[in-house]
Amino acid sequence: MRSTRQAQRYPTRLVVTHINGEPVTEAVLLDISPLGAKLESAAPLAPGYPIDIVVLFPGTQTGTHFGGVVKWMRPLLTAAGRFQMGVELYVPFWPVDMMVQAGKI
Repeated sequence: MRSTRQAQRYPTRLVVTHINGEPVTEAVLLDISPLGAKLESAAPLAPGYPIDIVVLFPGTQTGTHFGGVVKWMRPLLTAAGRFQMGVELYVPFWPVDMMVQAGKI
């Protein structure tokens, strides 16, 4: 089976501080690529829903904004009230490859 993935995904546990302008707790990015990310949160958003997230990268004090659209959402069967979402970014975040190579993620 061939993969249709267009960019390398990198596993991570980056802290998400805001979703759509609202502060959140216990939200994390589980992986990130230049074109998208997998988000875990207590707030589910339906596929097709626009999303703006603020992520704290290690060693930074200010968040980085990512805008995109939710492509899929599923509840976690092992954690009640938790959801995972796939996010396609509106603008590619190409620096992620260099950040991984430099050990910053």
